[in-house]
Amino acid sequence: MKNNAFLLAVATALIWGAAPVCEKVGLNGKIDPFLGVVVRTLPIAFIGLAGLVFMGRVESLFHVDMKSAAFVAMGGLIAGFIGQIVFYTALKSGEASVVVPVAATYPLVALVISVLFLGEAITWQKIAGIGLVVSGVMMLK
Repeated sequence: MKNNAFLLAVATALIWGAAPVCEKVGLNGKIDPFLGVVVRTLPIAFIGLAGLVFMGRVESLFHVDMKSAAFVAMGGLIAGFIGQIVFYTALKSGEASVVVPVAATYPLVALVISVLFLGEAITWQKIAGIGLVVSGVMMLK
């Protein structure tokens, strides 16, 4: 992995690690998980659209291939909406120090689905990684 990609991945981990703490504090108030997802999503949508306008790329929305757009939208619906509601429900009732690491095992699901449906190779390194992640999660329970 190139240094820049590694540093960006570390930055992503820091950002994604801090966000659930803010969300947990917010969910401790009088807000249910569904409304929490809506409140979380609105600024993202507005900033995303403003970014397209600012970069002069609004027209690109009309040139997206529909199959690609449908799959990206499906991923957003599954992860960004349904998954986020389930995550917020877990976060509201559980400890962030347990809920977040367990939820962060989603790469295991992606690995299995990728092997089964995309024909990606399963290697000993991937199997070892799965074992380590599962072991870590079991220690949190």
